Amino acid sequence: MRFLRFALLSRLGLLVVPASALADGFIVVHLPQDEVRIHRSAPYPFAPLAVAYHQVEVKIEDQVALTAVDEEFVNTSGARLEGTYLFPLPPGAEVEKFSMFIDGKETEAELLDAVKARTLYEDIVRKMRDPALLEYAGRGLLKARIFPIEPNSRKRVKISYRQVMRDDGGLMEYVYPLNTEKFSSEPVARVSVKVEIACQAPIRAVYSPSHKVEVTRKDEKHAVAGFEEKGTRPDTDFHLCISRDPKALGMSLLTWRPDPRQDGTFLLLASPGLVPDGKVLEKDVVFVMDTSGSMAGAKLSQATKALRFC
Repeated sequence: MRFLRFALLSRLGLLVVPASALADGFIVVHLPQDEVRIHRSAPYPFAPLAVAYHQVEVKIEDQVALTAVDEEFVNTSGARLEGTYLFPLPPGAEVEKFSMFIDGKETEAELLDAVKARTLYEDIVRKMRDPALLEYAGRGLLKARIFPIEPNSRKRVKISYRQVMRDDGGLMEYVYPLNTEKFSSEPVARVSVKVEIACQAPIRAVYSPSHKVEVTRKDEKHAVAGFEEKGTRPDTDFHLCISRDPKALGMSLLTWRPDPRQDGTFLLLASPGLVPDGKVLEKDVVFVMDTSGSMAGAKLSQATKALRFC
């Protein structure tokens, strides 16, 4: 596996930005005070750039995920701007390729380890007095200087990185931070995420708790999940759960408890394997209905009707 080594760039002062603004590839623009006033009409004065499109293609082979990001920023203002492109990397991710061209010249980037990235995050937190950014303190960071950003010009960025996903009892979860595209000065024309999955063990379930995805199965060991929206401001990270199990009935359980003294939550995925056409498998179905006080009234009535219908 080949990894790129990035040249160290000169230090840049960072404009204070909201905590979630650095979850995805994002350009922090350095604006003088008079320019900030000019861009007050934008949803976020520090982000006068618009995102033309954001395209993500992922290839997962068992536990290894290769993510390729292609996005384009547009300076819709009449001013020449200077900025910094930041991309917090998922834990354990290794950057394979980074490309950005400015005036026909390829821009180099600096790859910061988690310790240096934490120092940068803490510096921003001190200025903005909001500790939420520290959720990225354990991540590495890709950083690149962008100058000039000419009026009405476009800046295209391409990144690819590889990571090993954690397997918890046959259940894997892929997460792509998508929420910062809401900081685009205009709705994003097109956002798309495509995930191709290939596993040695049969794939039992492919499920997204965050987005409405379309899943296509080629066979029991290959699947494709896709998500696309137009004219939108994404505000939720993309999550995709993948259950693998060689048994006829695949079942995966993922639990989470914020505090040992509190109740937790769980995610259970259960799915049968592929069966020959026309064959009906015997099965037992158990319905569980919540009848607690919070269900009183219309909710309980609707749940009762649904249960009777089933």
